[in-house]
Amino acid sequence: MEVGFSNSFFQQLQELVRQRKELEGKKFLGIFDKANLRVLEELLKTDLGTHKRERRPFVGYFYSQWLFVCFLTRENRGDVMRVDLSLCNKKKECSNLQSISYAFYDRKNRGFYLYRLPKDLIKDYTFCGFCKDLEHIDKFNVIEVRGD
Repeated sequence: MEVGFSNSFFQQLQELVRQRKELEGKKFLGIFDKANLRVLEELLKTDLGTHKRERRPFVGYFYSQWLFVCFLTRENRGDVMRVDLSLCNKKKECSNLQSISYAFYDRKNRGFYLYRLPKDLIKDYTFCGFCKDLEHIDKFNVIEVRGD
């Protein structure tokens, strides 16, 4: 007896691969919880404010084997880089995020950054929805984190 897969299975698999490729590079809004923020603080060697907050929102996108992340804050002190979250679809669990947010200023590295994280390192976050017209965060300098 020969075991095989049906054509519909292969069609579904092809559709999933196609959808995955379309999503690569597409920005989305997400939230890291406190436990994940602590791990990221150690990897990034910076302070993401876990001592006083339970979660931190971010705008991110996948590219190849990487997840690029721009952390967000409500604070608009000093130099600010505005991020309009009304350009993002927000699921119900993310509806309490303000429409206007700001890129997180990394005090240890002194600047606004995109953090390049190995995709397989990031396992758990809340997906809030896709965003449009946020290309200005692509201009931030990149800090790369290796998973080894």
